[in-house]
Amino acid sequence: MSTHQGTEVAADKAWSIEQHAIDPIPREDRHGTPGELFKMWIGANTNYVVVVTGALALSQGLSLWQALLAILVGNFFGCLVLGLTTIMGPKTGTSGIMTSRSSFGQIGSFLPKAVSLISALSWFSINSVVATQALETLLKMSGFHSHMVVWVSLAIILAAEIVLAIFGHATIIAAEKWIALVLAVLFAGLAWFVLPHTSLAIASQVNHGGGSFSTWLIAMGIVFSYPIGWANFASDYSRYFPAETSWKKIVLAAGGGQFVALMFCEVIGVLFATALGGTLGEDPVSQLSRFLPTWFIVPLLFAIILGGIAANVPNGYTAGLGLLAMRIPINRVTSLAIIALFTLSFRVVTVFYGEFFGMYQIFLNYMVFWTAPWAAIVVVDYFLRGGRYRADDWMKWGSGAYWYTKGVFWPGIIAWLLGIGASLAFSNSPTFVSPLMRDVLGWGDLSFECSLLVGGLAYFLLARRHPLFPVAHGVERVQTDARSTSV
Repeated sequence: MSTHQGTEVAADKAWSIEQHAIDPIPREDRHGTPGELFKMWIGANTNYVVVVTGALALSQGLSLWQALLAILVGNFFGCLVLGLTTIMGPKTGTSGIMTSRSSFGQIGSFLPKAVSLISALSWFSINSVVATQALETLLKMSGFHSHMVVWVSLAIILAAEIVLAIFGHATIIAAEKWIALVLAVLFAGLAWFVLPHTSLAIASQVNHGGGSFSTWLIAMGIVFSYPIGWANFASDYSRYFPAETSWKKIVLAAGGGQFVALMFCEVIGVLFATALGGTLGEDPVSQLSRFLPTWFIVPLLFAIILGGIAANVPNGYTAGLGLLAMRIPINRVTSLAIIALFTLSFRVVTVFYGEFFGMYQIFLNYMVFWTAPWAAIVVVDYFLRGGRYRADDWMKWGSGAYWYTKGVFWPGIIAWLLGIGASLAFSNSPTFVSPLMRDVLGWGDLSFECSLLVGGLAYFLLARRHPLFPVAHGVERVQTDARSTSV
């Protein structure tokens, strides 16, 4: 067996264009260790958008301590789901959203793939907005006051993000670990200057002592939405690991890295919003000058730009893989050019018509509706199979273990729709308020809890007794065992 622990291979070398796309990674190109994920997820999640997410929790009407508890609980569960959706990568050797083929069938998987693609494109566009605002502010401070400054800023940000995404997996892993260190230092500086403006006396005046338990559930759901929004991307960055890599170490490294970064940045966001009276406003970047000395604003703006790029490169990379997973006949470089055009269109909307803060909050709530049941289904599918997949059948069309009934595995489709239905039925968020929660129960938001439970339980009950699932499972077990003894 030829695998490389912690070393590069020719097909996936930092600062060289990655040679693989959604095709399963062959055993001779497997390399890396779970520790890479810890650094990578810290780098990808230490950014100003996460600071804004922390401020969103406070803006729901919570007290300082209620907001901090919502951040702790929401991130714990969200990062746990992120860690669990990372474990398929070494076993499948392909991207996270491609895992849908074993749970939904080759044709049935187009439903979650399409929504995942929209999700990745949206994340890419949202992070570009904040990074562009920071660069725009920096250019204006340098005396560049042309009406073209916003478009120049966007062009620079997009170029940096797309170039890194083109280089691919190994470059992203290598860049993120250094970016994480730089951003941690600069965001710690932000906390240093904000903290003196946040006292218990000030905190007690914000939102008049806090909100109800129902309000806390809404805020906690918003916090949960951020980490789970990465779940469909998660296996993209573990798929090069040797198949024997411990799933428990992967969960701890991926989920733990994200948890550290999110807690760090969102606590800063809560403190910052408290000092501002409860919200960062529609232009969060412009608020920095309220408390920061001029000499620190410039390096912090660089940190916001760098953090936006660091968060967005994985988004762009994943969106590119998502386009390929839709069987669109293009290569990975062309797919990234399409993504850049989508982001440009999104930025036009936010410049002329949108209110970023409100749009971002709605987007976070939308993420839970589909991602939570999808994550529950693919995790349950993994453990039902014992982590055994048919690597040679991932790319087959019209046949193979994942073709099921005319390309559809109905237990996955039904469970996903039931999970989405449960999410909507128990939603009480700024995105959607169900009549059940408003008129009958009258409290809180339980959308992610119910969608995880209903989606995962429905798939477990429907899939394990489905006549095609045991057949596919049995073939996978024999094939995998036979393969493992021959290499």
